[in-house]
Amino acid sequence: MRKTGRNERCPCGSGKKYKHCCLAKDEEAGRAALAEANVTTGMMRLPNLSDEADELTGASNAVVDMIHAGRLDEAEQAAHELLERFPTVHDGYDRLGMVHQARGDDRQAAECYRKVIAIIREHPDDYDPAFETTFHKLVEKLAPPVAAG
Repeated sequence: MRKTGRNERCPCGSGKKYKHCCLAKDEEAGRAALAEANVTTGMMRLPNLSDEADELTGASNAVVDMIHAGRLDEAEQAAHELLERFPTVHDGYDRLGMVHQARGDDRQAAECYRKVIAIIREHPDDYDPAFETTFHKLVEKLAPPVAAG
């Protein structure tokens, strides 16, 4: 069974992203099952793996809030920090692309979204194939191919 990606639509049918819907509930159920298994087998409990996901979500959402507040320099710095802390997740380049878009630098935004596509392709099990399409559309809109003439 394929794992639902954080940014995919929730399998419950709500239409929300999984991370904003059932992710926390599912993670808690997984932790409870793991704790129960550890008790019955006498194994040491594993560390809480959702802490890093919660940190990523909070930091990523903070960048969006900064962009909406017009604090673009802060948002850009925070997006770079996302890239350093979570280099295998798309959020850093996605947020950096949003900063460039807000500044009107469509070419640079499109380059960031191309990097998002590369990350999605490098980690296909973490993303729904339709998620990549969203970024292809953004790139086409922001940096349409030049017609040969």
